[in-house]
Amino acid sequence: MKNPAKLKSPMSKSTEDNPQTPWQVSKLEELEKNKQAIYFDIDDFLEVVEFYIYQGKYKRALEIAEYAIRVHTGDTHLMLKKAQLLASLNNETQALGILNELAIVDPNNSDIYLTKGAIHSQLRNYLLAIDEYLLALPNAEEPDYIYLSIAFEYENMGNYSNAIEFLDKALKANPDNHLALYELAYCFDLLGMNEESVAYFEKLIDGNPYNKEAWFNLGASYNNAGLYEKGIEAFDYALAIDDQHKNSWFYRGLSFTLLEKFSEALESFLHSIEDDEGDAVKYYHIGECYEKLEQFSTALENYRKATVLDHTLADAWAGMGVCEMEAGNTGKAIRHFVRGAELDPNNVSYICLLADAYATAGDIQRAQDTYEKAVAEQPTDAECWTEYADALWRNDLRKEALQVSQRALEILPTNSTILYRIAAFMWLTGNENDATYFLMVAIEQNYDEHKALLSAFPVLETHERFLKIVEQHKFPLQ
Repeated sequence: MKNPAKLKSPMSKSTEDNPQTPWQVSKLEELEKNKQAIYFDIDDFLEVVEFYIYQGKYKRALEIAEYAIRVHTGDTHLMLKKAQLLASLNNETQALGILNELAIVDPNNSDIYLTKGAIHSQLRNYLLAIDEYLLALPNAEEPDYIYLSIAFEYENMGNYSNAIEFLDKALKANPDNHLALYELAYCFDLLGMNEESVAYFEKLIDGNPYNKEAWFNLGASYNNAGLYEKGIEAFDYALAIDDQHKNSWFYRGLSFTLLEKFSEALESFLHSIEDDEGDAVKYYHIGECYEKLEQFSTALENYRKATVLDHTLADAWAGMGVCEMEAGNTGKAIRHFVRGAELDPNNVSYICLLADAYATAGDIQRAQDTYEKAVAEQPTDAECWTEYADALWRNDLRKEALQVSQRALEILPTNSTILYRIAAFMWLTGNENDATYFLMVAIEQNYDEHKALLSAFPVLETHERFLKIVEQHKFPLQ
């Protein structure tokens, strides 16, 4: 063949000396350099095309594929590869035209329909993608992956019930398809079908009790149902089968975290990063455990690792802020809280943490402005209102603290925490008569919460009349 000039390589230098470069690529470049005719058999041309695809050089790969088609006129494998490359280069219409022609010539080639399906999915024509995948099924070597592809299209349309149907078919075709297991658990969770999820994975385990992925997903299903102890049991079974199953260690840690057993959670999380560098989310959870165990310097170290691995992980930035606050480094804490709030601007918890840091730093005006932003974002967040009022109170803005609590009460008229705050603020500013009314209403709402109030305002322990009112209403209002 002649006219090899059209195959000029965009690579800056020859790949001959690269030990990972296939010999076909080195040979092709040598022929190009010497302007010699190029001839390979089909498999060798495909090897060259795949090399350039792996290098991310799709235009170069397409150039080689088109040349190969001129050498091996009409070869289905080469034409299919050309269509795939055209789709990768966003030329879907031309790709579909080639595939339609191939389907006439080779109607039993499932790869043609799979490629058409993938292109329609890329174009968000999900129903058309499903139609093509169904055409691929009769001659498919791995039907479970086709069922899985169909399930993905239904997920793309938000039709999780149909996705579950095809994920079930995928698992019946291949019970060891781990991706189908994970997707099934995901769909059950989205639909809130926790009981069905548990029952499904229990049935799978009955058929194969050594399926660690089924045990893992059973544990995740228990977690989704709020049955964290049973989730831990399921993860333990998965780990008994394979003690290096990282996902089970990680989710076991999550179960313990949700049970507020942070020492046990930490042990599991640390197992989940053994023999690898871990990831940002794992280091975040490790940091959180150390924080809850009040080992703030170690918590800070792990939060920092998380932000290095993923600088967009807002939770880790906020965690760093909490640790710096504990260390008395308010300035650093503010910078971390600002970063967290920038990354997740609708997270009221971050905004409140930032506001509290401003208040601690003595920047009361900025603290008030930030708290106002928080309560505007989430006006029914009683904790945010309470923190706002307490911050003002700590900075001797007694009138303003009461006013904030009264504003909160207008929105949350039966919230016992806010009622107790108003009672405390009134009592401690000398308005015992009005305070008594709010105290009694608060007691009616939640008697036991007075303990939290006394913890927040221990000076009330010295007010005998206040304590007497609480004690008098203990039994009849419980």
